[in-house]
Amino acid sequence: MILATMIGTTSCSDQLSALPAQEKVEGNLIVDAASAQVALNGIYYDYAKCATDNYDIPSTQCAFYQEIIPADFAGTVVYYQGPYSLESHGIASMVQYTSYLWSYFYSVLSAANGVLEQVDKTSESMFTGNRRNEILGEATFMRAFAHYNLMHWYTQFWKYDSSYGLLIRTSTVKAGTIAKDRSTVKESYDCILSDLDYAIANCPDTNPNYYANKWIAKGLKARVLMMRGQGTDYADAAVLCKGIIDNGPYALETNLEDVFHAKGLNSSEVMFGIQPKSGQSDVLTQYYYRSAAQYYPTDNFLALFNNDPRKDWLFDTQQAINGYGQIVAATTICKHMKKALKVASTLEESQYQMRLTEMYLLRAEALVYTSGVNEESKTLLKTILGHAGVTDFSAVDNATTKEELLKQIFNETLRNLFCESGREMDMMMRMPSSIVTAFNPAYSVENTNIMPIPVSEFKYNKALREQNPGYSKE
Repeated sequence: MILATMIGTTSCSDQLSALPAQEKVEGNLIVDAASAQVALNGIYYDYAKCATDNYDIPSTQCAFYQEIIPADFAGTVVYYQGPYSLESHGIASMVQYTSYLWSYFYSVLSAANGVLEQVDKTSESMFTGNRRNEILGEATFMRAFAHYNLMHWYTQFWKYDSSYGLLIRTSTVKAGTIAKDRSTVKESYDCILSDLDYAIANCPDTNPNYYANKWIAKGLKARVLMMRGQGTDYADAAVLCKGIIDNGPYALETNLEDVFHAKGLNSSEVMFGIQPKSGQSDVLTQYYYRSAAQYYPTDNFLALFNNDPRKDWLFDTQQAINGYGQIVAATTICKHMKKALKVASTLEESQYQMRLTEMYLLRAEALVYTSGVNEESKTLLKTILGHAGVTDFSAVDNATTKEELLKQIFNETLRNLFCESGREMDMMMRMPSSIVTAFNPAYSVENTNIMPIPVSEFKYNKALREQNPGYSKE
């Protein structure tokens, strides 16, 4: 695990292209406020997975990890070579992809822990105002964010009493600290929520929307509480979402398409995003590469858009490659590119980690769990549908049971938030299994609803004892 940092000067408004390019494991690199800010930027740099794309252009490359893999796993999209990959939860595919996700999120954790340890040693006199605490708050948020992502990939997060929790890392990994066993699911939730409470207390009130702030920390806490689902968690998540909706500096776009094809990070709806580098093409090529589509919507997912006005701009019939390498016409995904554009622009390269729409949908869902069928949940859902151009609300109005209303929330979450940082996945283990398995039958096999811990981790971490059920340690 490595800390991506660099000594130098910068400001909060610097773009990702100015973020550190070198990496260092140990050493006191933070000596003043400027180097602390550069080190903080290094966490965001790791999270964006900045690298060189297929055209030798510096790019953010987290789309594969944050958009494609979770969408494929949930069953909303399928790789062009055919429906036998992640959407069916095949063990061979899980073993193939697991090391990518594991190393990605633990690299972010390492960067966050390095910043926290070093900034904690600095004096407040080095910083202006409350900036030292704000940096600690942002770094703590990013640590919680990384642990949260690992939680839904590698733990039995839906079982509060399970022993299959996180391998928690709250300090930098050195030769003497590699050996560490995984924690329980309860301990994992406690760790993440403790970090989020600290972030809420210390993050800045406002920040460019590619950096963390208090509102984003509250939004992530709502997600985590919905995952945990214990005691007053649903009610508490509903309160957090209402606070963001009513008091936060965000507003829904009148036209949902504007978020993707017109405004990008300038949209009032975007709470947290990845700032693209100038000229990059990586997001576009994840979906459409070498004149052919790479991923298609699955039949079950596409069926959710029957008579939905979004179908016209979210999908298109374009040139694609089938599983036999043949060029064919297929329904392709245009969410991150305009129809027939085939070239990237800054807007198409925007990647969203959190949007206000999600807070509406989370509150609607939380209220159903606490109050059953209720008018506020229906109103929240119809508000989101209306901003997406939908005018027929009969399916929502006619939902008379808890499961029927949850199904409508499930469907709209898939339609609205697919290919955006794993929003599809989070619902799969908390929604009624009848709804989930009707959409993707692979979820009926519990053990393969999460990834295996990479075999290499057992090789080097001798304290780690238990693999996830159904997988081998060798």
